[in-house]
Amino acid sequence: MNYFELYDSEEAVLNRIEQLKSEGFYEADIHLLGRDDMEFTALDYTEVVYHKHMLEEHGLREILSKNESAERFLNGYDLSEEEIERYLFKISEGNYMIYYNDDVLQERDEEKEGNDRSSEADLTDNEIDR
Repeated sequence: MNYFELYDSEEAVLNRIEQLKSEGFYEADIHLLGRDDMEFTALDYTEVVYHKHMLEEHGLREILSKNESAERFLNGYDLSEEEIERYLFKISEGNYMIYYNDDVLQERDEEKEGNDRSSEADLTDNEIDR
């Protein structure tokens, strides 16, 4: 399931990211949307993906950005135009939005279970060979 959460401070964002990590999310699973003119240096050495909302006309700066814009990111989900406009308005006011999808946790659990079963089968095969 997709989650879009709004926060009004960097401290609140960082606290939520830490909470998500404690729940099993990787930093790369978390996307943060914010204004392009708001520095968020605390994320410089993380794998959290930052999507900038360009307040000015889109141009070369957006094209050269390593991350897709907030607008393009939000358009990739099943959101109404009204929802996207509301989210972008909140971001333009200085709020941050965190996006994550909890399906990745279930996928990791299933993958881990498959690997555990494979390891158990390997142990059983090795014991039979003796």
